[in-house]
Amino acid sequence: MIHSFILDNNVLIKYPQNRTTPIQHGISMFERDFKKVFQSSLKETEQEDNATIVIRYAEEDEPVFHRQESYSIRFIKREKTVMHVVGSDDLGIIYGLLHISNEYFGIDPFWFWADLEVETKEQVRIPIKNYASIEPVVRYRGWFVNDEVCLIGWKPEYPPTEEVWYPVFEALLRCGGNMVIPGTDLPKHGIHFHLASEMGLWITHHHAEPLGAEMFLRAYPGEKASYKENRERFEQLWEEAIIKQKDKKVLWMLSFRGQGDQPFWDFDPSFNTPEKRGEMISYVINRQKELIEKHVENPVCGVALYGEISELYKQGVMKLPDNVIKMWADNGYGKMVSRSQGNENNRVPALPDLDDKGLHGIYYHITFHDLKASNHLTMFPSSSTFILKELQNAFHHQADKYLLLNSGNIRPHLYQLDLVSEIWKNGTTDIDSHLDSFINRLFSTCQEEIGKIYKEYATCTVSFGGYADEKAGEEFYHHPARIIIGHWLTGSIAKRVEKLGWVPENRTFDEQVSFFYQKCTEGLENWAKLKKKCWKVLAQLSREHP
Repeated sequence: MIHSFILDNNVLIKYPQNRTTPIQHGISMFERDFKKVFQSSLKETEQEDNATIVIRYAEEDEPVFHRQESYSIRFIKREKTVMHVVGSDDLGIIYGLLHISNEYFGIDPFWFWADLEVETKEQVRIPIKNYASIEPVVRYRGWFVNDEVCLIGWKPEYPPTEEVWYPVFEALLRCGGNMVIPGTDLPKHGIHFHLASEMGLWITHHHAEPLGAEMFLRAYPGEKASYKENRERFEQLWEEAIIKQKDKKVLWMLSFRGQGDQPFWDFDPSFNTPEKRGEMISYVINRQKELIEKHVENPVCGVALYGEISELYKQGVMKLPDNVIKMWADNGYGKMVSRSQGNENNRVPALPDLDDKGLHGIYYHITFHDLKASNHLTMFPSSSTFILKELQNAFHHQADKYLLLNSGNIRPHLYQLDLVSEIWKNGTTDIDSHLDSFINRLFSTCQEEIGKIYKEYATCTVSFGGYADEKAGEEFYHHPARIIIGHWLTGSIAKRVEKLGWVPENRTFDEQVSFFYQKCTEGLENWAKLKKKCWKVLAQLSREHP
């Protein structure tokens, strides 16, 4: 018979003697959760003999000690039963505390983002049964907050303050994440990187900001952003960024794409062959690693094989440093092929060959911004089954060392964020069971009807191309329309709109207008039906929760 360990407002807790900053943040979250549930503050003791809960680091002879970021919950029975939360390191302890908060206090990972109320309790019963965390399938797993614009304006201060960023990093930790890119192209004095590091997260970088350095044109406005002509200035920016971050947990992103997240050869026609482009990128990436190793011992490094760079790598014209994680990226629509560039869509497979040895990971979009047909402010347009198959295929190709998920501004994408957190932990999930669980967590009534709406969502998105992943998000309905109107106003209707040439079968302006009209009409019909169902459910929710 399994007895219960009781938590109530009489609990006495003992923390590690020397608290690091990440541990203190973890404690603050746990104590806030405790107060919400039990309506009283958690009481601390310095004497282990008095404690009901002991929070500590693992000893060398404990199995959890030998695996990074792991934890166990153990029950020690002497005169009374004491619960030990044992972590291999800072993140291990934090994950252990948040496990108790989620499993037994009922604090959802998205309590803040989904406006969930916390149920108060007089006591919580925990089975007296030792528990050990599993090792996640993906070693480095996290979010790229690529819609920081929607986080601006919560408060008058700019850039966003700790109060804005804290819920982002907290939700990531609660989802089992350990790595983050907190936005791009934000002012250097912003708190985002510092706070993420303080909370125990690994910092990594966007491919347009290698090593986390300031963009060249921000630092040197009016200068030519050419490494060939301004090598010393580029390297100065890189080295300054390295020195600033050298004492933090950093997964250094090596990359050389171009300013404004465009290929550098768009602005320098002398790089007119794959060999010349690959040679330059290889040189820069190796040079970046040299600069890191000048200041950091045994750095963890990755190379962003994003867009056209993956194509160059596949062509064999790049030479990368040893012992780096190669980061492969989907096309922005969830398919692991190279992204389109302008009107070109080569769809080169963006996964390592099965015999490509070394370390591999992926950068994956559940939200994207391309001013074409992407979803930026709405949910991912393809099905959850599609996401699962793509990620499992990536893992099959050994691309499981790193998973960076483009998370947008968090709130519109909770379902997919939760789904991927299950996959990066376990390598798989049951789509229907996961959706049921997610809906039941976020909604107290009408779960079946809401679940059907979530499932139907991906059937309403229109297909704009010949591939299964070419499903339109909300940008499809207004960006092409603006381009078409602008083209018509210039009186150039005798020619097709070249900016819309990514739908190649439309060879004339009339065909382009007809195509977008047809697709928008189709979308309007689909969304109108789904909207009607949403309003029906909302009316029921309103009656039950006035």
